[in-house]
Amino acid sequence: MKENREDRMRRNESEVILLGRMANLALSCLTREEAVAVAARFLPQLFPGETGALYIRHSTQDLYDPAVSWGEEQPWKAFTGQECWALRRRRIYRVGGEREQPPCPHAVHDPGRYTSFCIPMTAREDFLGLFHLLIPVGDEDRPGSRRDTGEDFPAKRRLAALAADILTLLLVNLRLRKQMDDLSARDAQTGCFTRRHWEEALGRELKAVQRTGRPFAVILMDIDHFKQFTEAYGHGASALVLRDLGSFLREHLREVDIPSRYGADEFALFLPDTTLETARRRAENLYGMIKDLSLRDGFAHMRRVTLSMGVAAYPDQGETFCDLMEAAKKAQKKAKETGRDRVCAAVD
Repeated sequence: MKENREDRMRRNESEVILLGRMANLALSCLTREEAVAVAARFLPQLFPGETGALYIRHSTQDLYDPAVSWGEEQPWKAFTGQECWALRRRRIYRVGGEREQPPCPHAVHDPGRYTSFCIPMTAREDFLGLFHLLIPVGDEDRPGSRRDTGEDFPAKRRLAALAADILTLLLVNLRLRKQMDDLSARDAQTGCFTRRHWEEALGRELKAVQRTGRPFAVILMDIDHFKQFTEAYGHGASALVLRDLGSFLREHLREVDIPSRYGADEFALFLPDTTLETARRRAENLYGMIKDLSLRDGFAHMRRVTLSMGVAAYPDQGETFCDLMEAAKKAQKKAKETGRDRVCAAVD
């Protein structure tokens, strides 16, 4: 049945209101989970007769994961950027109707049922996600459908582009918030997290592992005789040691690990999903690499630096923050008492 002008105006007004509400909530989102919840609430309302999915790009890989989907059930799967023509060309890509273009490898294409759109979500040169919309062919081609007005189908394309723009701004906002949080949570001299941020992260993990039972480990690292080093070589040399040690830790730890400047000359590492024995091996590996670092050109100031490390793990060495840190400190104290420049675990 053909849609008259009055019906179309009411529908457009309703879409504008929904877009406004989505944008308003989007600006207040603090986490990815909240962003996904906003998208899941409004996309089915904006596109009630269509099927679609919102994909969000992985933070460290060229991988797009389905975060929200609605409409008819489809085998939505993660894919790489090379599997989408829209991402390759950096523009909206349409398949179906009068456009006889090859379908994207990531999409299940049925030209008898759908016309599909892939809309890349980009900010400057960065890809943040993909908005994928399947419009039933009847809406475009079936005699007597709203497509006969010549306005409905292009309107859906514009609506999808606007929705994708709002969701892109949402993801950009989350990225900026994270960058600001990281700046406030990091020590300016070493680039590692502050003690406060580290202890808060450890506290959150303790609450989580009490439900899951997963292990995690902490490593305390103390620069041996750092005060004497500063007195002998000056604050400039000691600042270089702290800077390079912080940079080394950030470069050689996993993405999920959290390094912290825990004191003036002390660092703390938080290693999720890590047993005591694994943490000991990783500490010894870091110890060896730091030794190698001191032999490189430009790192002569590191040759006079040694570290004493203490390792402890949840739950065997402690099920509370205080017990776990006490176990790590005792292991570190033993490393110092037995000659420094070594790694000791809490069970040694």
